Amino acid sequence: MQAAVVSATVSPPSSSLVSSPPAKLVPIISRTRSLLLATRRVKYQYKKHQLSVDQRRIDMAATASPSVGVAPKWAQKTVTIPAQRRGCHLITSKILKEIGQDLSGFKCGLAHLFLQHTSASLTVNENYDSDVRDDTETFLNKVVPEGRSAPWKHTLEGPDDMPAHIKSSMFGCSLTLPITDGKLNMGTWQGIWLCEHRDAATPRKIVITLNGI
Repeated sequence: MQAAVVSATVSPPSSSLVSSPPAKLVPIISRTRSLLLATRRVKYQYKKHQLSVDQRRIDMAATASPSVGVAPKWAQKTVTIPAQRRGCHLITSKILKEIGQDLSGFKCGLAHLFLQHTSASLTVNENYDSDVRDDTETFLNKVVPEGRSAPWKHTLEGPDDMPAHIKSSMFGCSLTLPITDGKLNMGTWQGIWLCEHRDAATPRKIVITLNGI
């Protein structure tokens, strides 16, 4: 029995099945395509710009000053100032004598001075005319009275006890000074003062901390 051969001819789809988009949608589709293309161009330009910025940063880092990225250094020393009479005393030279060698190793940084006492103080002021120090002591004694007429309760160590604490808080017990090229970068007429507020003074300790590069 011979099988029948059936041939079929596939005809192209009718034009009625493949329709063009409605005329109203054509402008919308066109604008959408334009926006997509514009977005792609913007993204491409942004990536190109970002790569350029990153490369410039790498180049700048490679050619930066040798000091960039240098780890900070630290140094610390406790300096003892011999007992001083009551009043304000210029101690800049004593401080520099003690820390000069360490100080010379810093290009840029800070020096912090901390006085370990509650009846003395540190301040920065005139380094030339000693009358300024005398006048400052006169001012402190007028502002903070002492003696029987004073209203203080804390007088365990004498009439100058509580006044010394008050004066210490007025000026404070610490200083922070800039370091530049191995030196304390103070003004021409500035100096470090130790203000002693007790009649029977004792040696005073100052912790000096250096930090910088």
